[in-house]
Amino acid sequence: MCMSPKHGLGRCDEPFKGSGAVQSTGRRVWNEARRSVLTGLAIAAIFLALLALYACLMPPLSEADWDALRHFPPLSISQLFKQRDVVQRYASQHPAALLAGYAMVYIFMQTFAMPGTVSLSLLSGALYGVVRGLLLVAVVSTVGSCACFTLSRLIGRSLARAIWPEQLAKYAMEVDRRRGHLFNYIIFLRVTPILPNIFINIASPVVDVPLRPFALATFLGCLPNNFLAVNAGSKLGELKSFSDLYDYKIILAGCVVGVIALAPMLRRGKDGASHSRDMAAKPAIKQE
Repeated sequence: MCMSPKHGLGRCDEPFKGSGAVQSTGRRVWNEARRSVLTGLAIAAIFLALLALYACLMPPLSEADWDALRHFPPLSISQLFKQRDVVQRYASQHPAALLAGYAMVYIFMQTFAMPGTVSLSLLSGALYGVVRGLLLVAVVSTVGSCACFTLSRLIGRSLARAIWPEQLAKYAMEVDRRRGHLFNYIIFLRVTPILPNIFINIASPVVDVPLRPFALATFLGCLPNNFLAVNAGSKLGELKSFSDLYDYKIILAGCVVGVIALAPMLRRGKDGASHSRDMAAKPAIKQE
């Protein structure tokens, strides 16, 4: 698939160079990706050192409480209940320390695309209620997504090309088609399951999506899913399994938001098609 050179996905005018050149290119891409992984691990080590420093400075937890938190992210509702009880007790005694630790862990996990942020969103609802919990999750998840975006801009190009070559090319084409409505397009992607959020965070800087529309669209587009988790967390005692998180009303609301976000792009496409038909219907002007 041909893409513009600025995305680093290949040129249409390059001649076919045979399987040897393809293999050489593949090795080069994976070598670059390996260097990116090593750089990413170094950055992750710095983050982990900061978290370890926080753990040393924070007010101590009992051995039983640490044992409950070691099973994060929880694999069952019973584990989640134990962790909720621990953080609620800790928040009542050390609210500032708990809030700082929560934000650091959430941003770290979001930056490095680690699983478990849904459980953190549930805990936010249990700790702070729907309104304050949603605001907290919306802020830290957006900051984490932007940190992932920035990290990918620094080291993620070769890694993304190695892992998702075809998907990246298709995403680049879609972004190029919607340059005038990137804000709406990112909102649409966030509220629909078309592309995973991890892919959006990593691939967007690679295909030259600007940070400003990415950040604002992420904040707004993720609100329905964030509300779903925070609201469920505020009623944690009613959950029997993680499947109970999916409220059809919230999912329907997310779909409506996606359709609204897509409407300007659809209208622009119709207007462009209508303009093309009008131009084709006009008689050609003879040149003397």
